[in-house]
This record gives sequence, C-alpha cells and structure tokens, in this order.
Amino acid sequence: MALKTVIIDAEKCSGCRSCETYCSLKHEWVCSPSRGRIHVVKWEQEGIFVPVNCMRCETPACEMVCPKGATFRNHLTGAMEVDANRCIGCLSCVFACPFGATFVDGETGRVMKCDLCDGDPTCVKVCPTGALTCEEISRETYHKLVKNADRMPSLVKQALGEE
Repeated sequence: MALKTVIIDAEKCSGCRSCETYCSLKHEWVCSPSRGRIHVVKWEQEGIFVPVNCMRCETPACEMVCPKGATFRNHLTGAMEVDANRCIGCLSCVFACPFGATFVDGETGRVMKCDLCDGDPTCVKVCPTGALTCEEISRETYHKLVKNADRMPSLVKQALGEE
C-alpha cells in the first residue's frame, strides 16, 4: 500500500465545515466540528477559510517532544498518531506543532491528530469543493504541500488587508 497524505488547497475552501463535522462523526460519533481532527480557520469578513490538518512532517516536532513516545508515525498509513494509553496529557505535542494541527478535545481532554482514517480520509470524501484531496506521497505531492503552505502567509495578509 502506497502512503498517502491529505493535500489542502485553501483557495477552494468554501468554509462549509463538512470536513470537521464528518470527521467528528466518524471518530467521536457526534456531529461536533470542534471535535474533528481537521479544523477550518476562518476570516469571515474577507471570505477566506483555511483547513488545518496534520502535515505529516518529515521530522515531526510533535513526535520529538513527546516524553513518553505517545506520538508516533504509523508506518502503514504514514499518519502521525497519538497512543492514548501512553499520553500523559502534557500537551508538548500541541505546542510543538508549527501548523496548529494537534488538538485537545475540549470534552475529554484527549490529544487528537488526523489519523488519515486508516488511509481513506473521510474529510476528502465529503469536501464539496475539492479543497481536500488524498494523494500518494511523491516528490510532486511534496511540492504541492510546500506550495500550498507557502501560500498561507499571503492568504492571511489578504484577510488582514495588508496586500
């Protein structure tokens, strides 16, 4: 099985939050966007929405700072995961993530990350605009990740009226 990752094209995101809602339904059995493993950051006045998800870094800061080894890469799917039995709730991984893609469930206090739905991401299936795609990890995919990440500062500047 080839490793895949979720590619985010923020310019296509309409802010519908289907990805958050269906993610929470799949993982938590409740329709609660705040309990999803993907989050949409929004600047409503400007109409800009940016989905935030684990980027599956080559050298993940979340994994490096975990004192108990609870954050690890699933080598079958490529996803960075959290072993709830080993996690002590120190939140080091949350603070270390440069993308803000590691979350704490407000109801349970558990640390959450995208697990790629075992290689078949629900968020991608329900995204009506195609802002989320699941692609095999390759050099081309890596360049898409970098290109999309590089566009984020300009989207933020647009939202703030600085461009």
